[in-house]
Amino acid sequence: MKNINFKIKLLGKKQLVDFIKLLSLIITISFPTYNMGQETGLSIIKKMDELKKPSDSETIMKMTLVSTKGNKERSRSRVLTTIEKKYDDGIYKMKSLLKFSEPKEVNGTAFLTWNRLDAKYDDQWLYLPALRKVKRIRAKDKERSFMGTDFSYEDLSGRDLESDSYELLGEDIIYGTQCYKINAIPIEKKTQYGSRVIWVDKKNYLMKRIEFYNKKNEQLKILDIPDHVKNGEYWTQTKLVMKNLKNGHRTELDIIKVSYDQGLKDNVFTESYLKRN
Repeated sequence: MKNINFKIKLLGKKQLVDFIKLLSLIITISFPTYNMGQETGLSIIKKMDELKKPSDSETIMKMTLVSTKGNKERSRSRVLTTIEKKYDDGIYKMKSLLKFSEPKEVNGTAFLTWNRLDAKYDDQWLYLPALRKVKRIRAKDKERSFMGTDFSYEDLSGRDLESDSYELLGEDIIYGTQCYKINAIPIEKKTQYGSRVIWVDKKNYLMKRIEFYNKKNEQLKILDIPDHVKNGEYWTQTKLVMKNLKNGHRTELDIIKVSYDQGLKDNVFTESYLKRN
């Protein structure tokens, strides 16, 4: 075997500096350092959560329920108003009221949610005018469909940032928008979902899609939010579509009108107010 001898000769000052620069470059390429400013799943979700929001809002929307049989689609529509108010009293995060006005058979039906800071489940009540009765939604009912839609009672609850752990899966494009994809895994197990994959717009940190998975990692539903507009300081969703992948049914919500910062009173978010027409 032929021996190969390496001759080492002393370098001058300039050659030594150049050698160190070259060595640093090789190390950087071979062993890239971690970028301390790099986004994580949690940091992205926090930025989305920190977007400026109104103190209260009132939204009128059209709801369309679409079912498919063969190649034919059938749809029926409803009109409803949602009212929300933020709280900073250390007890509640938000309270919301949803009330149907059209068609006649659902007129007056109302749904109240109190999003507590310290509770695993929100407090929820449903008012059915035909029965003239307020029904409290129990924890075991959270998985059920709300009013025949593709949203469950759990979907209509607020979800605290601390309720999940977050993993950045990568990036992808949806509706022409570059998005982060984050896997949100519930820390507490009292939920119907095993995970949710959240798509967040890289530019404005707006939610564009949520994929819902059960505890067997089977995809159940997809919520798409294709469009947003900016009204003053606030971003507004103009359309939401929840698709049930098991039965092909979907629920579409089209925003008709939104009003912000009206100074809503607390008595709007009470059981007694539910019964008002």
